[in-house]
Amino acid sequence: MNSSLNIVIAADFALAEKLVTILEESSLASATVTVVEAQKFSEEQNIRFNGKYVEQLSFADVDWKEYDYLLFAGSLEQVPHLAAAAEAGCISIDVLGICAYLSDIPAVVPTVNEDMLADLRQRNIVSLPNPQICQLALILKPLLQQYQITQLTVTSLLPMSYFGEEKVKELVGQTAQLLNGVPLSEEQQRLAFDVAPISHREEVNKQRLLLAKVLPTFSGQFIEHQVQVPVFYGFSQMIAVSGCDLEQFDPMLSWQQNELLQYHPEQIVTPVINGETEENAEQLPKLHIGQVASEDEQLNLWVVSDERGFARARLAIELLQLVVQA
Repeated sequence: MNSSLNIVIAADFALAEKLVTILEESSLASATVTVVEAQKFSEEQNIRFNGKYVEQLSFADVDWKEYDYLLFAGSLEQVPHLAAAAEAGCISIDVLGICAYLSDIPAVVPTVNEDMLADLRQRNIVSLPNPQICQLALILKPLLQQYQITQLTVTSLLPMSYFGEEKVKELVGQTAQLLNGVPLSEEQQRLAFDVAPISHREEVNKQRLLLAKVLPTFSGQFIEHQVQVPVFYGFSQMIAVSGCDLEQFDPMLSWQQNELLQYHPEQIVTPVINGETEENAEQLPKLHIGQVASEDEQLNLWVVSDERGFARARLAIELLQLVVQA
């Protein structure tokens, strides 16, 4: 791969670190990397790439014409920097899916709808959909090749990391506070030892439109419930797919052919188990599938991933490699 490629990563520290770690294991490991602090790093937070410290800048210090590719994981307010990079000729990947709903920007999930990259040059921007849609698309793609799915029902259990590192820190603080017998103030949003629904009709409609954009062959009814859970890291979904017969479906054949997925015929993989296993094994994060069962042509399954490590960092690097090769 061309070592003259200049890649800039704009993200908070936790996500930037995951992106760089996976980039080191990719075909782009010889590229030059610069980091833009989408959220100001603390003094001790430094990013290494291939064992060397990388340059860390603010958005104000960046000349986008100097870079070939941008991995953008900034806030909604920082999207003008994404647009400026694309206008300067820096091909940009929207890691957080902020632009995924726009009609003139392709929303691409690696191994699912890579053909949409043909529209990349229209704006020089490609969007990675949010983790819910990415996971569903990876699960549904092989099913749609065999079945006419009539209904998809999903319960998405969103950890604090889904909402950013500040929410993770807030959950840590609340947990310690309550365990020490100190009540929370009435003004605080309760995170520790509690769950809360976060689905809204507008959000569900956007999810439905985005799934149709990524998987136009899916025409069934889509129902999603989103629940905020007191888990630090790890994104899980309970999925029910109507119109499938497990007697005709081979999970091993359909899912194990994709290196992004791992099927567990017996083990129950939870967010905590997955996090500990992948960290100890130092392996690339995957989407883990288990608890597969079928009854009356309804396929039920449970899926888990490190939401930031897999659905954002790994899929973003996979998408970047596809873009470079396009």
